[in-house]
Amino acid sequence: MDLFLIRHGQSLANAAGRLIADRYDGLSALGISQSQELAHTLAEMRHMPSLIFSSPWARARETAEYVYSQSIEINFDARLAETNPGKFGTWLEADFNQQFPEFNKNIANQYEEGESHLDMAYRVCNWVDEEVFPRTSESGLISVVAHGGPISVILQYLLGIPIETRYPSFSVPNASFSILKWRPDLNRYCLLSAGHQ
Repeated sequence: MDLFLIRHGQSLANAAGRLIADRYDGLSALGISQSQELAHTLAEMRHMPSLIFSSPWARARETAEYVYSQSIEINFDARLAETNPGKFGTWLEADFNQQFPEFNKNIANQYEEGESHLDMAYRVCNWVDEEVFPRTSESGLISVVAHGGPISVILQYLLGIPIETRYPSFSVPNASFSILKWRPDLNRYCLLSAGHQ
């Protein structure tokens, strides 16, 4: 199966410049509009997924429901959630970076009461190993609605870019999509195209 990755629309925390926010952070008015426009774009592309997966966090879940409101069942999987920022979920990103300027130099650094980006990367790679690789010989399309961090991990993992030393290698904007095609002749995924609203 080929793979279609979607980052959620703008969330309230994105609009406010917050660090990561938590599972309850929902879409802003712009994020709702982006998700609705994305649904129209995918309809014009004749986008027809065979399977749909989504992070259960509010902003991704809401985006998935706008985009796929008349589609097949959405499978919510916690492994696709963003990094848990623990007690820093309400912090502005600029304030966090000013107070902890060395934090992002090591992917294994853990947010207090939360997890590290490496923890997130491991669970996302586990999802790929269990849900994507076993289906490469099947025809169809797997669609995924998630967050910037997990999408970068999926792209890096499938394109062979080391996660431990080069995360994040991809910055994907809100309401963007990336399409990866399975190439049996190469025995790997290749990035086919990308776009955004």
